[in-house]
Amino acid sequence: KNGLFHLPHPIHVQIPDLTLHVLLPQVEYGDLERPVLPGPGVTPPAKAQHLLQQVLDRFYPRRYRHGAPPEQLRHLADQLTTKWAALQGCSSSECVRIYLTVARKWPFFGAKLFAAQPAELSSKENAPVWIAVNEDGVSILDHNTMQVHVTYPYASVMTFGGYRDDFMLVIRSIPDQGSGRSHIEKLIFRMAAPKIAEVTFIVASYMNHCSTAVSPPTNPPAACQPWELDARHFFASVPRAAKGPTLL
Repeated sequence: KNGLFHLPHPIHVQIPDLTLHVLLPQVEYGDLERPVLPGPGVTPPAKAQHLLQQVLDRFYPRRYRHGAPPEQLRHLADQLTTKWAALQGCSSSECVRIYLTVARKWPFFGAKLFAAQPAELSSKENAPVWIAVNEDGVSILDHNTMQVHVTYPYASVMTFGGYRDDFMLVIRSIPDQGSGRSHIEKLIFRMAAPKIAEVTFIVASYMNHCSTAVSPPTNPPAACQPWELDARHFFASVPRAAKGPTLL
């Protein structure tokens, strides 16, 4: 929707059975040649080793190999060889179909992901995270496991955009059933300047799409007007006070 969805690169979550990772070399290189098939514990020829290493470097997340003992890496190569060989005769189009079928099961398939570092003054922990933006809202994911820490629907987003040299989200929580009060949470993330501009533009585009999906009143309040994506909004030194959602 809204022209914002992208076919992702291999989803960097740990998949022990290499389901996605063997589909990509099958598309890129075709069938695995029989001479490179070793038995368990048998060292493949140098050419085969080079090919397997090249495939692992290109299609298997480096962070899952970093620091792994040699035995584990050899086991990984054996798994790759066995499962790649099982795709013998599988066409590129069939591999792409299988890839998309598996990838679409991930809740954030089609989302745009941004690597970010929570600022020290933020209420969140200071470990690196992914900011995932899709039609459902803005989610914060664990950088290593891709597990969801929290998802903020767009209805809870009060303010967002560049704040000095960082990206800021201001979230209004759901009112407490007892007191009826809600609290405001300010999240600040360190990101490269072009990424701050990009995530701001995408969030604004989704919020505009959400606001136009429902028939607006004849004279909507100012807070419900479409977001204006003027460049000056991306990097405001001080957030502006407003009664409704505001693009910094």
